[in-house]
Amino acid sequence: MSTKRSKSDVWMPIYIGDYLADTMRLSTVQHGAYFLLMMEYWRQGPLPHDADELCAVARTDRKTWDKAIWPVLKRFFSLEEDGFLHQKRADAERAHAEDKRIKRTAAAHAKHQKDACKKDANAPANAEQTVVQNECKEGDTCASRACASPSPSPSSSLRSEDPSLRSGGASAEASPGQDGAVASKPAKAKRACRLPENWQPSSEQIEFARENGVDPMKTAVVFRDYWIGVPGEKGRKLDWDATWRNWVRRDTSLRSPPPRQTQSDRRAAVNQAWAGVPDIEGV
Repeated sequence: MSTKRSKSDVWMPIYIGDYLADTMRLSTVQHGAYFLLMMEYWRQGPLPHDADELCAVARTDRKTWDKAIWPVLKRFFSLEEDGFLHQKRADAERAHAEDKRIKRTAAAHAKHQKDACKKDANAPANAEQTVVQNECKEGDTCASRACASPSPSPSSSLRSEDPSLRSGGASAEASPGQDGAVASKPAKAKRACRLPENWQPSSEQIEFARENGVDPMKTAVVFRDYWIGVPGEKGRKLDWDATWRNWVRRDTSLRSPPPRQTQSDRRAAVNQAWAGVPDIEGV
């Protein structure tokens, strides 16, 4: 009675310490035959209880198998009720590998389902917007067909009910023959990003640095090296222009103030100022 044997992956774990501990007394031929049997076991499952088939797996003849190989190797296997030769350690390792494969497959399937749900959730809004755009392009005016969202909210319409919102009394409703405005997609939220490794300051950033008394090129080198080296989320910014301006302002504030003028310096400055004044008689 034959049973369908499941296949495992193409890799096989080898625990060298355990293997050598169990096979220290095997000959070279026996090692080779045993290793071939274990590779077949890993790929196909329990081995058939058939000497000719086992000889084919071990790449040996029947005489050598019966005399020098199987009498030693048979202690590693046990014949079970299903009619196949089993090894407990190999069965446990194959079951563990199969369990990991199933879990990874389930995780990948769950991720795929989650992505599909997100895509389906966005589909109605995208389809609604496409319908509005197509209607406005087919030659009908938005005024005649009220080219708006299929499900407008009570407060939204082509004509504002509040006169103060109209510019110069102009109606928001499109006039006959005038193409209606096509609804635009909502702007996506800006995402933080890292500073590119080849970043260079723009002309506006250079001008801002000079206006604040900062050397733009030297400051840019320090700015780039610092932010590229910051790991994780701390190295991601929504607005790198604002980050540059704050960096320049901080650099300006951290610069040391000019040294205070001492009394002797002030006296020397006064004497130097009077040195060029000619003497006036009587003064």
